[in-house]
Amino acid sequence: MSRVGGLIVACLLGLGGCSVPSLEELEAERGVRIRVQYTPGFRAGCIVMRTEDAANPANVTEQPFASERLANASPPLELSAFRQAHWGKKLQVTIRAHEQSCSGKEVDKVSLSVDLSGAGTRPNTTVALETPDMDGDGFVAISSQEGKGGTDCDDGDVMRSPSQMEVCDDKDNNCSGGVDEGLPLVSMFRDSDGDGVGGEAIQHCVPAAGVRGYAMVGGDCRDNDPDIAPSKTELCDEKDNNCDGTTDEGHDKKWYLDDDGDGVPQGPAFTSQCTSPGFKFMKYPAGSPFDCDDVDARRAPNKPELCDGIDNNCASVGGVAIDETFPTRGDSCAQGCGTVQCASETSVACNAPEPDLYYQDQDGDGDGVATVIPDVNPKVVCQGAQPPVSGYALGQDGDCDDRDSARSSIQAELCDGIDNNCSNGVADEPTSCGGTLKQVASHHLSSDNQQWNTVSVHSSGYPVWVAGENGKLAVRKSATGKFESFSFGDPTTPAPTDGSLAIRPNNCGDIDWRASWVDSQGRVFLGGASGALAVHNGTTDACAIGGTGLSAMITGLMGFGTTGDPVLYVTDSSGRIFRWVLGGSVSELEDNAVNYYGLHGLREQVLLAVGGTTGSGSGQRFRSYAVMPGGAATPTSGVHSSNVEGNARAVWMGTDNKACAAGENGAVWRWSGGTPWTRVEPPGGAVTSTFSSVVMRYDEQNAQNPLNEHCYMVDSSTSGRLRRLTPSGTWGSGPDLQTNARLHDLAIAPTGDVWVVGEGGRVFHYPEP
Repeated sequence: MSRVGGLIVACLLGLGGCSVPSLEELEAERGVRIRVQYTPGFRAGCIVMRTEDAANPANVTEQPFASERLANASPPLELSAFRQAHWGKKLQVTIRAHEQSCSGKEVDKVSLSVDLSGAGTRPNTTVALETPDMDGDGFVAISSQEGKGGTDCDDGDVMRSPSQMEVCDDKDNNCSGGVDEGLPLVSMFRDSDGDGVGGEAIQHCVPAAGVRGYAMVGGDCRDNDPDIAPSKTELCDEKDNNCDGTTDEGHDKKWYLDDDGDGVPQGPAFTSQCTSPGFKFMKYPAGSPFDCDDVDARRAPNKPELCDGIDNNCASVGGVAIDETFPTRGDSCAQGCGTVQCASETSVACNAPEPDLYYQDQDGDGDGVATVIPDVNPKVVCQGAQPPVSGYALGQDGDCDDRDSARSSIQAELCDGIDNNCSNGVADEPTSCGGTLKQVASHHLSSDNQQWNTVSVHSSGYPVWVAGENGKLAVRKSATGKFESFSFGDPTTPAPTDGSLAIRPNNCGDIDWRASWVDSQGRVFLGGASGALAVHNGTTDACAIGGTGLSAMITGLMGFGTTGDPVLYVTDSSGRIFRWVLGGSVSELEDNAVNYYGLHGLREQVLLAVGGTTGSGSGQRFRSYAVMPGGAATPTSGVHSSNVEGNARAVWMGTDNKACAAGENGAVWRWSGGTPWTRVEPPGGAVTSTFSSVVMRYDEQNAQNPLNEHCYMVDSSTSGRLRRLTPSGTWGSGPDLQTNARLHDLAIAPTGDVWVVGEGGRVFHYPEP
């Protein structure tokens, strides 16, 4: 809204102190808007609009727009032309552009007439001014049109304008029409090629900084080429760069053809020029050898000799010295299973994998021996070839005793008193084993006049019973307990001082006990002199005593049944076999000419009995009985190939078709079912001691137990020992027990506990704390 319009509105609203403008004032308020276009870059000049009353030129107004406003503006410039009160309705408007300031030279102007008669809005008007100032120095370029243009003689160079001072730069800096006028002259040289060394000597002012084409030093032999001047580095470019009169000196211009591109040319011919004749040409040091085959990039002097059947380094003469850096190529490898061949260009390898090595494994424990026997041990088997059928272990050669399947370098150490892992003896047995093999110390086992003839143990490991001459009988009911005595005739004083209980009064009488067996309830069944039989339950109850009613010594006793009262089978020294039903009678099943000394079986239906005969045909005898429970016992005589003097004294079945027997004069036999019994060579050659007892170990819960089918036995020599026979018929090392007393019996529980008894009250146990 215009000022006058606003006043009218204010008056209409009833505001006090106002007056309505006159019609003449309203008409003067109306004007015309003028848009002024001008050349961009015109920021340091001035634009002035002059408005005149056409009827009276004395009525005039001027409106200047100086550089302060133009500097931050851009075209177009918006102007408005108004007439003043009392002016005529026609105006003459002139818009001028001045360089530098509003009083500076006029560079362009435009005039127009404005008619403000009549009512309504006036149309806008656009005019244009030519104000070129490309270099922004505030001076407008000179124009060829009369009345236009400024004073800048070079509007593209800020260093040229009327305000500039003249400097030595070959320009009319102050736009006066002269070049470098008034500046002092000195001697110098024209430097046409700008290389800093001039050629033509001249008189000239000292050039301003950045001005090129002049030099204070002369002597350029070719001033039109910047690559040529005294002291320039000589290049290989067919020019005398250093002006010494010689071209390309010091440069190798020989180019040799390398047709196969291996970096060594064929030579000795070459092409002489600075630039390469082609992509197959190269420089090459003087005196270096040339290629022996320039069509094969794999061959050249000083190339590394590769493993490829080619003379890579050009060293071969007559086919010799090919692949010479791989001297093992063609050699036998993989222990004769292959030959050394090229694996790559830089390596060789055997063309066959390493063979399998099979080491002798006589005991079949999976670990062989390392002893080298040509063509025998180890057996070298190339991959894919047929391995040995048996008796060898693949890749294992750490066995310390290849005759003993319980010992090898791959075996874990077990609780058995044996150096299972071939390391450090038995000292590295687990601490959980609880002890070693040694004599049991207990008050009731200390009498020198005691002779223990038999030992038997419950399947759980305890109780263990020992019995012997003159009615001696004792029991140990737990691993931490002491032996309790039920012996006949043992003194009651002195009283035990080691924590043992006092001697019990309920003994089984003054009988020489020779055989025993423990049932599932922990009761011991005894057999002894004059056919005596007894049962003791290890409490204060009386011992139940009976017998066969015959005078022969009971030599074997074996019971069957896991609940209630068992059924027992008994043999005596006169060749009889009996069935003993507890609480009932003792019935004879057979009487024969064999003197029985051992009896064993795993089930009632199959029993083995061993002994011997006297007189004609004397020697050991072996019999098996097929027993009908509650019925007859049918005997079958065993067969053995080599007889020895004396009797078989003990037998033990490990499985239904595996057993060991042992006897007098160091005799030992193995049985594998049927009738044959095979004698085993005694330990250490000619052993004449009597083996008094034998046990074959077999862990039904673990078919992989290394002690399965191993037979333990003791002898009754004055330096009795515990020995172990392996399934392969060799004698194992450990458990180590050698005494200065006769040993009469041993028992081994399924838990692995070993018990050995003998004369002088000696009882040995593994593991004993």
